[in-house]
Order: sequence, then C-alpha cells, then structure tokens
Amino acid sequence: MSDFRDIIIKLAFTMYSSPGVYALLLRSGISRDAGIPTGWEVTLDIIKKIAATEKEKPKDFEKWYQERYHESPDYTKLLKKLTITPADRASLLRSYFEPTTEEKEENLKVPTPAHKCIAILVKYGYIRIILTTNFDRLLEKALSEEGITPTVISTEDEIKGAMPFVYNDCTIIKLHGDYMDTRIKNTPEELAKYSNKINKYLDRIFEDFGLIICGWSAEYDVALRNALYRRKNRRFSTYWTAKDRLCDEAIRLSNHLKAEQIPIKSANQFFTQLLEKIEALRDIEKPHPLTLPLAIATTKKYLSEDKYRIKLYDFVSEEVQRIYCNFSSEGFVNVENNLTKETFQKRLHEYKESLTILIGILNTIIYFDKGQHSDLITMSMERLIPQESTSRENFSFNRYPLLILTYSIGIIALERKSYKNLAALLLCSHFKDNDEKKHIIEIINSQRVFTDKWIKWLPTYPVKNIPHTPISDYLYSYMREIVNTYLPDGKKYEEFFNIFEYLTGLIYLDIINEGTSIEFTGSTIGRFAWQRGTPFNREKLPQSIEGFIENGLNQGDKWPLLKVGFFNGSVERFKECCEAYEYLLKEISKSWF
Repeated sequence: MSDFRDIIIKLAFTMYSSPGVYALLLRSGISRDAGIPTGWEVTLDIIKKIAATEKEKPKDFEKWYQERYHESPDYTKLLKKLTITPADRASLLRSYFEPTTEEKEENLKVPTPAHKCIAILVKYGYIRIILTTNFDRLLEKALSEEGITPTVISTEDEIKGAMPFVYNDCTIIKLHGDYMDTRIKNTPEELAKYSNKINKYLDRIFEDFGLIICGWSAEYDVALRNALYRRKNRRFSTYWTAKDRLCDEAIRLSNHLKAEQIPIKSANQFFTQLLEKIEALRDIEKPHPLTLPLAIATTKKYLSEDKYRIKLYDFVSEEVQRIYCNFSSEGFVNVENNLTKETFQKRLHEYKESLTILIGILNTIIYFDKGQHSDLITMSMERLIPQESTSRENFSFNRYPLLILTYSIGIIALERKSYKNLAALLLCSHFKDNDEKKHIIEIINSQRVFTDKWIKWLPTYPVKNIPHTPISDYLYSYMREIVNTYLPDGKKYEEFFNIFEYLTGLIYLDIINEGTSIEFTGSTIGRFAWQRGTPFNREKLPQSIEGFIENGLNQGDKWPLLKVGFFNGSVERFKECCEAYEYLLKEISKSWF
C-alpha cells in the first residue's frame, strides 16, 4: 500500500483538476459508525423476532430458520411473517434505519462526518455519481442539508426513467435497494446476479468514470465484482481504501483494476482529509470570481477609455488562460475514442459552462468596438486551439469550443458590420500544421468537428425524420441563447445566422483554394439551403442572404468586407466563390428528396 499522506494528496489534486470524473462506491463501512445495521444483520434480527414469537432461543438463527421453514432466509418473506400491511412493514423497518429521539442525542443513525464531507464534495461538483450497497438514507439526508436533492435509483424500473447523469447534480444508485422497498438484495443468491438492464447501466458508469471504493470488501457481492471485472477502460484511475488487509478476492479484483490502495483508519478520517485538501486547493486557486453581468460590465468599463487597454488585454488573457488550463485537464483530453452518447452530451454541457464568461466578454468587445481591439479575438482563438488536433483531415470534438466562439463572434460581428473583427476571427487566426501556417477556419469548419456518430447524439437530432443539416440545426438552437444579450430579436438572429453560415461557406472555399480556381471541396452546409424547399437553387436563398450579396455587389471593391482582406479584396473572386458554393449546395441537395 502507498503512504496515506502521499496518496490522499494525489487523489485530491486529481479530483480538483477533473471535477465530476470520479464516482464513489460505498458499502456498510461508511454507515456502521452511525449505528446502522447491515442488511444481513436486519435479516438475522427479524429471524430472532420470529423465533421469539415461537418461544425459541437458537444459538444459530440462520440454521434454525432453514431447519424450521425448509428455505433460506428471504427478506421479503420474513417481513410478511411479522407484518400484515405496508404500513406495518414501514414501521418495522424504520426502527432499524431511522433514529429515535434518544438515538439522535447520541448521534446514532444520523449522517456521519463521512456522509457530510461527501455531500460537500457533491455540492462543489467533484462527485456526481455514488454507488452504494447500503439501504439507509443517510447520504440523502446529508445532501439535503447542503440543499441538494439527488436522483435516487434503487430499482431496475427507475433506470428506464432516469435522466442522463449530465443533467443531475448527483445520482445515487442503491445497488441492493432501499430499506423501504421489500425487494432489497440480501442473500448470497440475490447478490450473485444482476439483470441485463442493471449490468448495462453499471458498465456505462464503470467505463466512463474513475472510481473511489470505500468500505467494500468485494467478498460477498458476486454480481458487483463481475461488473468490475468487465471494466476494460482504465482512462481514469481506481482508488481503493482499506482499514485492514484486503481479502484474496478483493486483491485479485484490485489487481485487475490496477487500483491504487489507500490505507485508512476510518471512512470519517478519509473523507474529512480528502475534503480538507481539496478545499485547500480551492482556496489557493479559486475559479474566476466574475459573474457574467459583472464580466460584461468590466469589459464595457475597459472599452470606455484607451487608458484601460492593457487592463482589458490582461482581463481577456486571464480568462482565456483559465479556460485553456481547464480544457487541458484529465477530464477533457484524449477521450474521443471512448465517447458514449451520455458522455458526449455531458461534454457539450461542460463546454457551455466553461465558455460562458469568455463569450460574454468577447461579444461585448465586438458589439461596442469597431476593430481597435481585434487582436484580442485572434489571441483568444489561437490560444485555445487543441494542441493534439492540427490536421484538416481529422475530426476532433476538442475543437467544439472554438466552433462555438467562431459562431458567436461571427454573428455579432456581421450584425454590427464589424468586418475588422470578423477578419481577426477568420483571416488572422492561424495554427501550425507541420510548421506550415494555416487559417484556423480550415479545422474549425463544423464538418470537421463532429463524426457521423456524434452528430446523431446532438440533443436536437430528430428521432424520426432524417435532417438535411443536423449540425447547423443544433448550432442554430444553441447559439440563440449565446448571442441573446446583443441580438435579442429572433427574426434578426435568424437572418444573421444564415448570412454567417453562407459567408463562412464562401470563405472556406476561398481559403482552401487560395490563389487558384475553385474546386468543389467540402464546405459547411447551413440550414438556409433547405429552408425554402429542396433541391437548392439560387432563387431559394433566404432574402437576408440575397440582400447581403446584392449590397456587397453594389459596392464592388469598395465593400468594407473586401477592404479588410476577404476574397483578396476582389468582388470578382467573391462572385466566383458564390457560384462554386451554390453549385456545391445544388449537387448535395439532390439527395434530400
């Protein structure tokens, strides 16, 4: 075993840098300090009561019951022998798991320090999944004291209706049931096998999350052991706490999981010290204290006078660096090959939460600034390029944050006619591919962010009808909220969303065919291409796009869009790209009907 002090620090750092990545697996050890009996102890006590009603005082209650009733002890049948109504059963069970006034005064059957520490870790977002073989509700009580109502799954039926993990602050999976449900699992036979539905549910958890095991011996729970033996993905570590030497079966399983063993004195000691160290890290490196309104107000102040130029740069740079560090942590990198629908949607949500402040800052700059601070846009985009993802031919979900920033910045810039800022985004932002400098739009093209499998996991992907432009449909729905502060009018939002997608399609074709005639290389296909019917033709372009094109052609080479460098400053090149892009749209749309 590793030294407790070293390993607890390692675990604290890991959890702090990757919140929500680790699930807990808890057994009776965590509730024993509260005076809560195990399920088997409840079963034996019920047998004792049955024997008392028959004026028997056996030395071995299990053996006596088997000989008397010719069957192994069954929790449900035992309750039926002592009670008649559900209310009777509930009253009997409460005596084992809920405290009397005297027990409360003695701190019995109430949440322990371990339960309370776990609840705080959940509140902070470091733990979101808790698996437990306990029947009691001490965890639920501890979480309630922190203002958290967990999603509790204690039966197979509840799995079907459960929301995905990403939408819950905390999910508690009671593997052996809840004490108020007579279907709890107790006997060796009951613990030997789970249903296919439960096995699949556990497989998803064990594949997608790291694991912290506390109070579980692995000796009797055969089905749970087998579920862990099926775990092949070791992307995140397993930590196994133990007061004494693990049994042989636990050692074999620990070796299979490549678990880091942690010697502890008690669950209370372990979780108290783990929380203390995580809180110390939080105090040293607190997350950005700004709320979105405060971030926007601060940005406006720094834009108001040129004397704040350096402060504005530092303000944006610090937020970009915070996000970069977050996206470089264990929870975000190198997970694409192991994505499931649930982890994919969880990641969408995490990206949204992480980018909120930066998007608010950059949108404010673009809305009020005509290009004086456009270098901040280029700096932000280039700093957040995923280092492991610099090939135009590859797909990379890690590019998704930049895709969101691109749409947000681009839509606002077009609405404000802030073409210098648009150029900072699409022309001046670069990445290196084998020491060759390339435009960032070459890898942030939405067609290079999502694979076909990931597209079908997007929240807006329809169940029945096959969409023509699923990525565009998703981004249209998602970006509405993102740009709402500066573009609240729904009709205008749709107009500039369409213009942006059309324009980026042209720009992409222009850039990848730089200095040459246009080849029909794949480009983004926006929802505008089918809004007025299929197949696509020029006459079916939305009026907003037609108006944008007409306005630009009327201005010719004096068009401000061209004067900042798009299409080599040539209206003829613009027209050439339009013709090529619309031909591409027409050919693709033939498969839509």
